[in-house]
Amino acid sequence: MMGQQTKVLKQFDNNGDGRLDASERKPAREFLQKERAAGGGRRGFGPREGPGGPGGRGGTKQEAPKPGAKLGPTDVKSFPDAPLYDTKTLRTFFLEFESQDWEKELADFHNTDVEVPVKLTVDGKTYLDVGVHYRGMSSYMAVGEGSKRSLNLALDFAHKDQNIGGYRTLNMLNAHEDPTYLRPLLFLDIAREYLPAAKANFARVVINGESWGIYDNVQQFNKDFVKEWFGTTQGARWKVRGNPGGQGRLTYLGDDPAAYKGIYTIKTKDDPKVWASFIKLCKVLNETPADKLEQALDPLLDIDGALRFIALDNALINNDGYWIRTSDYSIYQDVKGRFHVLPGDVNETFVKPGGPGFGGGGRGGGPGGFGPPMMLAPQMMSQGDKDADQKLTKAEFSALADVWFDKLDADKAGKLNQEQFTEKFADILPAPEGFGPPGGGRGFGPGRFVGPGFFATVDTDKDGSLTRSELKGAFEKWSSDWDSQKSGSLNEEMLRTGLSAALPPPNFGGPGGRGGQGGGRGPRGPGGATMPQVKGVELDPLVAANDPNKPLISKLLAVPALRARYLGYVREIADKWLDWKKLGPVAERYHALIANDVKADTRKLDSTDDFEKGLTQDIQGSGMGPFGGGSMGLKQFADQRRAYLLNYSEVKK
Repeated sequence: MMGQQTKVLKQFDNNGDGRLDASERKPAREFLQKERAAGGGRRGFGPREGPGGPGGRGGTKQEAPKPGAKLGPTDVKSFPDAPLYDTKTLRTFFLEFESQDWEKELADFHNTDVEVPVKLTVDGKTYLDVGVHYRGMSSYMAVGEGSKRSLNLALDFAHKDQNIGGYRTLNMLNAHEDPTYLRPLLFLDIAREYLPAAKANFARVVINGESWGIYDNVQQFNKDFVKEWFGTTQGARWKVRGNPGGQGRLTYLGDDPAAYKGIYTIKTKDDPKVWASFIKLCKVLNETPADKLEQALDPLLDIDGALRFIALDNALINNDGYWIRTSDYSIYQDVKGRFHVLPGDVNETFVKPGGPGFGGGGRGGGPGGFGPPMMLAPQMMSQGDKDADQKLTKAEFSALADVWFDKLDADKAGKLNQEQFTEKFADILPAPEGFGPPGGGRGFGPGRFVGPGFFATVDTDKDGSLTRSELKGAFEKWSSDWDSQKSGSLNEEMLRTGLSAALPPPNFGGPGGRGGQGGGRGPRGPGGATMPQVKGVELDPLVAANDPNKPLISKLLAVPALRARYLGYVREIADKWLDWKKLGPVAERYHALIANDVKADTRKLDSTDDFEKGLTQDIQGSGMGPFGGGSMGLKQFADQRRAYLLNYSEVKK
């Protein structure tokens, strides 16, 4: 998820009904467009423009999206009696927006408090005034207009009792980084055997009469979810938003709730008593000696549930999870005051470890991965493209080098060392809205992480200092070398591809590699802890056992009995659920259910070939990250991860 919303609803809600009609949304969009153009929104780090599709971001080169087939309610089967999340049912959701401009409108209102109304028809029944917005961060920004983006549907937006089968909010996810579409469903199927976790199935989505193909339909973490699992709608809920610089570590930050509110987003009433109990949990977790921790923590935390949570996170390698990014998970405090830690987004599971927080870039950190290319290319294009034609000529690229050097060399010394470069580079390439710590992205953006590697690349004479001529020379050389079409300019995809090949993986520990627990040499996570080098799927079940920046793991596993119980869960998950004889038939059933639709889908993010291969074969990628690009076949992951975990010495015990 993104960070703090931009609040515009109240400013443009002229009739005071709590939502914006078409006449109110028009000036609101104009306002937002001006704000963002002036740097008040994403500050040059927006979504990809133009024809979307990852374009070979790990597997087969994907064509530009095209209009899908025309479909109406009479063309598909209805399932009025099947539960909403029945995994054997492929239900069709028909969305009718007021305007054909709906894509741009949703993009304009992304990460704001404005919902765009739509008429929804499902199983022959129509629901009016359903609120819709785009959701996600990397799954949004890495996807261009015309390709599938994730949708959130609020059925109770205007009519509080409106629901489908008792559910008021729907999440239609675009399977970003998952050519199989299966990963969230498989992870959540397993997770529900161990702790409260969302239901999920597949959905076919039709927008304004055109098929937009298959989405993962994943249950919302809200009152409906709490009611199903805990028998009440009461209690407090928090969302720890997805963030490559995640700080949702459950560390103790003092007794002032303000220190926590920028990290943990409360979804229920902002009650001081609730915050006090949450802060107490963090304090007890972090400051209680290991020999007294279980007794002190038991009244405050579902300890067994937390052990199951981190076991699932590790055994199934959740690259959006707590073990790597300390973000993108949920917290619930029940009516008895006990806290429960629950899974959040799980599309980046059943994969090799990597991505922001580990030192790699998504599926290899290549074009379209969430690594240096994805972070840098949009900003460089935005800052250098003076004629707004979505291309950089050699002259524009050279001029960008001059602009950068003037900002970098504020003291007019004529040269910069690496430390000086990296410090200023963080301001040239700031974080997008919601990326990084509370209080703003200054000094936390791509520049902070990529700066050292960028400096080493453009310091062509390797003397430890950078001059204007070196920076301009590097940019001009890139302009020629990366112009694969010999057109005299670079589009964003060429820029992304070139940066992917030229730049080393970012150092997430910042300049000088500050911080560090754990042994061995390797990339560093946002918390400063050294992350190990990992061969394939051989992620150590005790990877963060000594990391003070991940106390939910390190503090619990410092207690011998809890450590043994955790390793028991890891063994059980590996032995039972990663056995392809058990997992395979489920995956194959899901695959068969959607195969024809995926083949016909003109808006999907990966090729049909990758969808077919991804079940039982590795997808070879062109990414240049530390893990080689592409993605593992589900069977390959299950077989290799299971073998490694069952042969791990402490798991064997």
